[in-house]
Amino acid sequence: METLSEAIWFSEKRKELMFLLLKGPKTSNDIEEEMGVSWRSMMLPVKELKEMDLLLHEGNKYMLSSIGRLIAENAKPISDIMDTLDSSTDYWANRNLKVIPAGLCKRLGELGNFSLIEPDLKDMFELPTKIVDSISASNHIMSLLSFFHPSYLSIYAKVALKGTRLSLIMTESVWTRIEEDFQKDKEQLEKMDNVQLFLYRNDLTPPTIITTDEFLLLSIFNKEGMYDHRDILSFDETALQWGKDLFAYYLDSSRKVV
Repeated sequence: METLSEAIWFSEKRKELMFLLLKGPKTSNDIEEEMGVSWRSMMLPVKELKEMDLLLHEGNKYMLSSIGRLIAENAKPISDIMDTLDSSTDYWANRNLKVIPAGLCKRLGELGNFSLIEPDLKDMFELPTKIVDSISASNHIMSLLSFFHPSYLSIYAKVALKGTRLSLIMTESVWTRIEEDFQKDKEQLEKMDNVQLFLYRNDLTPPTIITTDEFLLLSIFNKEGMYDHRDILSFDETALQWGKDLFAYYLDSSRKVV
């Protein structure tokens, strides 16, 4: 007989079924539909999980036992973070993750089904249309700018004029650049009641973050301390919350300017 750890890690179908049942009891039809498989192919995994007392069958519904739920709840974050790292191993291996708090590093799996954006050379200083459209559709933008991008400030000023709430943290270098070269946009933002501006006061260089009710965009510097124009984009609900938690972490080390 397999061990409990083998029960979940040695079979993709058993693992996915246990993770699915974390959401609540499911019928065989629910399992077929949500996992995209035939019930016939699930009969053996179900039988094996029941024999190991990880799965219960009551009426027409399947559910996790107490021990099954305990195992699945602890295994899912590990599985999620492995999926995240496996999907873009080269990218993650060259990121400076030391600037992200340990608790949020452990939750990297919450980035979900993200895309790695790498613009063509000709588009290096242009924001993708998908990002611009998503910013425009957002009701509340929480952003940290750790490097200056010519498009961000003008876009933020435009959406703020429409009433979108904006909470913006800037590093000292970005704040200085804006004061020197974009005084008009800065003054416009300072006058708006729906805008809050903060100055990040820490020697460590954080990632650039845009997190809204629509999406998360994350730009993490590489290990050489450079921004290499490779960004993480996710529309998953778990990623939006992860981004908000990361923004809140840096907000604690920031001073309100406006």
